[in-house]
Amino acid sequence: MLRCAFFASVLAAFSFVGCEKSEMYTIDSPANLQQKIDSIAYDLLRKKEIADSIAAATAAALEARLINDVYQVGATDNSTGFWGGHSKYYRLATNADTVYVKFKNFSSGKNVWTNWVQAITNDVPRGGAGYVEYAIWRADNATANNMAWGTENGVSWNTSMDGDVHSLQQTTNYSQMATANENFADFISLMNGADCVASITRGDDSVYVDVQMTALSGRKLTKKYFIVERGIKDKPIRIFWTVDNSHLVFYKSLTPALDEYTPAFDLDPNWNSGAIEEPVEEPVEEPVSVTYRADMTATITTTSNEVFTYTYFAEGLPYTGYGTFLVIEGGHMVLNPTDTYYCALADKDKSSAWYYPYSSTTTVGLVDNSTPWWAHFSNYTAVIGEGYFHYKFINNTNGLTNWNNWCLALTNGQNRNSNNYKECFVLRSDNYGWGDYYVADNLTNDYDWANFTENMKGATVEISLKISAETSAELKSMSVSKALMPGETIE
Repeated sequence: MLRCAFFASVLAAFSFVGCEKSEMYTIDSPANLQQKIDSIAYDLLRKKEIADSIAAATAAALEARLINDVYQVGATDNSTGFWGGHSKYYRLATNADTVYVKFKNFSSGKNVWTNWVQAITNDVPRGGAGYVEYAIWRADNATANNMAWGTENGVSWNTSMDGDVHSLQQTTNYSQMATANENFADFISLMNGADCVASITRGDDSVYVDVQMTALSGRKLTKKYFIVERGIKDKPIRIFWTVDNSHLVFYKSLTPALDEYTPAFDLDPNWNSGAIEEPVEEPVEEPVSVTYRADMTATITTTSNEVFTYTYFAEGLPYTGYGTFLVIEGGHMVLNPTDTYYCALADKDKSSAWYYPYSSTTTVGLVDNSTPWWAHFSNYTAVIGEGYFHYKFINNTNGLTNWNNWCLALTNGQNRNSNNYKECFVLRSDNYGWGDYYVADNLTNDYDWANFTENMKGATVEISLKISAETSAELKSMSVSKALMPGETIE
């Protein structure tokens, strides 16, 4: 009696949850409906038991059980196409097993699906005899018919919500983006550099996946789903990830992966997960032995193809790290995502090591050119030691004054809200500036001042800023240079 009451309550629960492309069961449903409901209910019960078991341990205890396992899937420049690289295999042998993996997701930003892709298969290596894909899941939630696919008893399926076969439920919090006036263009940006924690458990015929993603901005995204695959009870299954114009850096797991794997891609030498719990030196804001020089060159091309050059240099910069951003007053900037990048100075001519703060064309400032001062900024970019920053954008201005145009800031790499934040210099586009290391005599330009405000309307601006150590070769060799992740600051 209790068993029947429990299964009846599960059926009632499903009638309220609902699934896309799935209608609530009615009296006309198939004769084996009760069998399916019983199986699903048991799987849900197992899921709860497993979840409760995991929750019983503290977060610290779980973290202590994780092992470091750092490797990369996909080329660092995100040029690896779909199925061009694969992670290690992770096996779920029984319904008591759990796969728990941490990785970083990096996207080319070409589309919503150029992120991680997860596969659930039988216990056969890819391409082996009898290999079957139960489900392939993309990170996005953009289209109902293309974000998941697989095979049911030898018959291919391609749907996100098929209550009779596979995906009985998928939930995300992406819908909240609409409430926050965001869209999937924002999703693309959020996923680049996102820290991902994937937890996969199973019942008898079911697999449950929970992926928690934290963007560089701190925004949290969640994707949860489960499949029912008849006939896999007591059979081991495999989990792995692939890429699609993206790359992944795995760094921790709960259970060792299978050993039949040879990494196909070299780990980005500039990559640091920030989560491997290696000692991190605190930033030193006192003057240090190694000092740095900054050299800035801006090339301004007007809409009539006149070209002007504006330069600045600063010497004796004492900080261990440096950050840059653009800001504007009385105008707006449209940034080119492929020609706006930064890196350690040693990687200036190595495009695979460049970091891109934007995945698509981005406007900074109000398009009606009413932007107030110190209110709209480009994404923060920062390096430790020697670095190179490159910006390319269209400058738009209301033309009311010479200073209603772009400005470039070089800082000590600290967050603007930090008490330790310092500005080496802030350069206005009209041959003026300020800051601790601003010297007016170090400015040069060949502007046509009589037509300056008109020339700046719609002008294409390309800025190169180089930070180089200016002390002895011995001291240079002692300094370590690297680029931080987009949006990351020293503090």
